[in-house]
Parts: sequence; structure tokens; C-alpha cells
Amino acid sequence: MWQVVLGITPTSVTLFLVLALAAAGALALWTALAPDSGAPRTTARALLAGWLLLFLLATLAPSQPIGSGDATVWWRPGEGLFDLGAPLEPGELAMLVRRQIANAALFVPAPLLLRFAAPRASAALTFLLGVGLCLLIETAQLLMRAGRIADIDDVLCAAAGTVIGTGLALAAQLGVAAMRRRGLPRRAVRAAP
Repeated sequence: MWQVVLGITPTSVTLFLVLALAAAGALALWTALAPDSGAPRTTARALLAGWLLLFLLATLAPSQPIGSGDATVWWRPGEGLFDLGAPLEPGELAMLVRRQIANAALFVPAPLLLRFAAPRASAALTFLLGVGLCLLIETAQLLMRAGRIADIDDVLCAAAGTVIGTGLALAAQLGVAAMRRRGLPRRAVRAAP
């Protein structure tokens, strides 16, 4: 995870968000062009399943043997950033902020893909599922006692990432809907013989 955190810069964050919006736009356009085809939904479901698998591996991989660590919970927002008990060295605060940006970015793809995998899911449900997933992960990290800390900041970052992912999906869907009103052709999908 730290290797990813080291690569977080304003440029990499912008590139990540542009790529996420492009993926949402591609899925929205594909869905609009083939409304009767289940291919976009199936693809979104497969991508969502793959992302969730990678996500769970990244967030639940223990950094020490299971049961060997303390059950640590940071309940106050910012506790992991500012109340470490020692003055921060130059660059440490920047690294901690980068880690929180990485935590938020982890939650962008799931709601984005969920909007296309389950189109009837509301934005509120998508948000609740994203935050619920984070609460589940933080609880598992607490119960595993394997070098991970359950942190309210992670839940707040997950909420931010979920809002961003949902917003990008909605923006793409609204953009494609506006294009359709302006005359985007609707391609007929034929069944295979």
C-alpha cells in the first residue's frame, strides 16, 4: 500500500479521476447504444466483482500474524493525522494526507461500477453500501488484530470516495442522456440466430 501512497500527486489524482470519468462515460454510452443488451451490465458486474476482490485483498491483508496485535480504534477524526504522540517530521503530514487520499480513491470504482451493474440502485443506496463496506472492513481489521488500525478517518474517506464515484457515474449518465436528446443514434441490437 505504501508504494501506491508514494505515487499520489496532484497529477496522479487528476489522472485517476479523469480515467474513472472516462470509464463511467464509456459504460453510460455503451448502455445507451445497446439498451436491450445485457452486455454493459454484465461487464460492469464482472468489473465490480474483480475490483471488490482486489479491494478486499488490499484492505484485509494482515501486516503481522492474525491475533498478535492490539485491537486499536481511532474514534476521533484526525486522530491518526495529528495525535500521534510525537511531533511530525517534515513530510510526515504530507504522507498521512496522501494515505487518506489513497483510502478515498479505493472507494471510487465500487459505486461507479455499481451504478451500471445495478442501474435501479439509487445514489443513496450506493452511498450506504460504500460506507457499509468500509465499516465492515474496519470491523474485520479490528477483530483480526493483525497490525491494522480501525480508524474513523478511513470511514470518512470511504464516504468521500463513494460520493465521488457515485457523482462521476451520475455525471456520465447525465452527459449521455444530454447527448441522446441532441440526437445520439440509438443502435438496434439484434439477437444472435
